[in-house]
Amino acid sequence: MMRDLFARLDPRRPTGELPPLDGAEVDARLVALGRAAEVATGRLPAQAVAPAQELVARAAERRRLSDQLTVVALAGSTGAGKSTLFNSVLGAQVAAAGVLRPTTSEPLAAIWQESAEAQEMLAWLGVSRWHVADGASEALADLILIDLPDHDSTHAAHRAQVDRLVARVDVMIWVLDPQKYADALVHDEYLTRFAHHSEVTVVVLNQVDRLTVAEADACVAHLRRLVDADGLPDARVIAASARSGQGLDEIAGLVADAVAGRRASVARVAADVAGAAAALARAADDDDGAPVAGAGAAEVERLTDLLTDASGAGIIAEAVADSRNLQAAAAVGWPPLRWLSRLRPDPVARLRLDRPGVDPALVRTSMPSNDPVALARAQTAVLTYADAASRGAPPAWIASARDVADAAAAGLPDELDRAITRAPLVSRRTPRWWSLVGALQWLLLALAVAGGVWLLALAGLSYLQFDLGPAPKVEGFPIPTLMLIVGLLGGVVLAAIAR
Repeated sequence: MMRDLFARLDPRRPTGELPPLDGAEVDARLVALGRAAEVATGRLPAQAVAPAQELVARAAERRRLSDQLTVVALAGSTGAGKSTLFNSVLGAQVAAAGVLRPTTSEPLAAIWQESAEAQEMLAWLGVSRWHVADGASEALADLILIDLPDHDSTHAAHRAQVDRLVARVDVMIWVLDPQKYADALVHDEYLTRFAHHSEVTVVVLNQVDRLTVAEADACVAHLRRLVDADGLPDARVIAASARSGQGLDEIAGLVADAVAGRRASVARVAADVAGAAAALARAADDDDGAPVAGAGAAEVERLTDLLTDASGAGIIAEAVADSRNLQAAAAVGWPPLRWLSRLRPDPVARLRLDRPGVDPALVRTSMPSNDPVALARAQTAVLTYADAASRGAPPAWIASARDVADAAAAGLPDELDRAITRAPLVSRRTPRWWSLVGALQWLLLALAVAGGVWLLALAGLSYLQFDLGPAPKVEGFPIPTLMLIVGLLGGVVLAAIAR
């Protein structure tokens, strides 16, 4: 029956409203989790770090395998009917079904298309028994369906296989029966553990044909509340019956969507990473469960101020101001004296703070030695900041933070020097009025030169006994004399005002 439902599903049907997951982003989170676990090693309890490390290795292996295949597992308690559902999908009695005792001793897989990728996936899952379903189905070609042993089996080996596969499959379908759907084992040991996995978790209340409509509705409502309490508010809860066919089309649609959307494997890894990160965060809390206090804005501001003082920021500011003044003198000063400003070395260049086109990592400044008092205060501030940042953390974290701070404080002079070379200086853009004043200076100088040349010409001609008469005057002052005085005095006054 269920097999016929799958056969009618169009593989090109919409896969729901969920947006595609970014595999690259999930991989980046996986790398970040690995880094966090590495840092936490030796600082957090091993029982908190080991699961994260195992997850990183396991998830990396899953990401390496085919992202076209979707692995769906049917899990449940003894007599819940998961093997019956499994057989309904296949349309054949492949898995043995039982009511009073476990009948699935080893996981059994069903594939619809044999391929090297499927064989590799089954080997990674550790599933040695599989069945190739009769008839090719394009909708299910990338599906691997697994019937798991009963999770409440008295055989420890059965339980171990369930635990191993539950951690590896992409989608979990928990098949529960009306008698044991509230069993603490499935909720406390499994569903609660995967509180971040709503998207890849389906809970099926099977065998509802044995209940009245009112009883079935009450059981489904109660199961919904239990699943919500397990931390899976978005997980689907479906009432089903392999005998009557109720709910089978909904289950088939969910599985087909997972296969067609090819997002289940990425969603599973993303959920695993979120769960492991949350577990590490809880482990990083103190014994009372309070979060690490951390450093506040006051500590950050104090550290910044002391590092700024120790870096010689005052010297740099003075050098930049002097350099700017030299530029100004060269641009707006009296032209005959501008060469004097060029004789002074540029203060910024003298400190080797301005090296355009040169990698800052390869440059060292010529800053004078750090003020020992300011440097000592900055080193103390680094240690104080580390203590504040790790306040409330476990002792191992505090010790680690202190070790890092000690190393940072010892290397502070070099780090400050490198920071200075990377810091951008004030813009060197020349204001427009500098150009206007500079042009006016040259006009005044030209006026003075013209007046001086005029006066020299008059003196020379007079010496040669040429009588040219008096020079033209304005208000009793000879024009060439006025030109010389205005040109010289005006240039000096304008330079002083512009400066």
